[in-house]
Amino acid sequence: MTNDRRNEYRDFDPATIAGFLGDRTIETSSRISTGKSNTNIKLELSDGETVVVRLYSENAQSSPKRELHIASMIGDAIPIPTILDHGDDWAVFEFVEGRLLEEQPEHSAAAAQAIARLSQINLDTVGWITESGDITPFDFGDDYYGSMLENAEVRNWLGPERIPLLSKILASENARLAEIHEQPSLTHGDFNPTNILILNGEVSAVLDWEYSHAGTPYMDIGNLLRNTDPKHHESIGQGLVTGGFDLPSDWIQRAALIDFSSQLEFLTSTRSNKFKRTRIELIDSFIMMFNH
Repeated sequence: MTNDRRNEYRDFDPATIAGFLGDRTIETSSRISTGKSNTNIKLELSDGETVVVRLYSENAQSSPKRELHIASMIGDAIPIPTILDHGDDWAVFEFVEGRLLEEQPEHSAAAAQAIARLSQINLDTVGWITESGDITPFDFGDDYYGSMLENAEVRNWLGPERIPLLSKILASENARLAEIHEQPSLTHGDFNPTNILILNGEVSAVLDWEYSHAGTPYMDIGNLLRNTDPKHHESIGQGLVTGGFDLPSDWIQRAALIDFSSQLEFLTSTRSNKFKRTRIELIDSFIMMFNH
């Protein structure tokens, strides 16, 4: 799999967006390498407009119609690219100026403020947001951790020594986990520095809403912490508070508990074995944090 992606890149046929182009022509076309699921292509058009075409993979978690609904939920809470046109499996987005947070992590507080504002979009229940806006229960039921620890592929990666330790930790953290999920809100689901654009020290756009759902902001917080040098973690906490988030003293532990679910999911993905070994290293760090 190219560049350790979940899905192969799709070929772009300009005829796909002929209706959007009209009498304009494509001056330059370049594939955007970030993102692991869909294919994103930056186009410079003959009238000077720059856009991004997204070609959704066959097994993509989202669709243009779903992302339009997510955009309507977000409103002006945080900046996101506008969808200019779309079909069943493609969309044209406005091109937003900025550099990735990955390249300038000193602005992590601004990203944390965006999480705080997202957390204020309250929803009725936890689950997947459909194209129509309904929220449906996740297919793993009420016990995600339990179902994943029973998964044969996960168990193979974890080995016999880690599983009882993890089961013990999860049992002892049951009350805290229940509290974390008490108030669902709109959650990005992949809030890492490669999906956040920064311009003049502020977030100019949060990209790629494929994994967005009704869940807990601690998933986004955990993702941001995991992908940011610890020297910036204090500023992330400050950014959350500035954005209006009620930050408890155990916020880092809460984020780690939720982020652990992502590491389990990665072990069942099509990502490379090399990548999955790095998830095991993170799981070992999680065990060290909670196994007192």
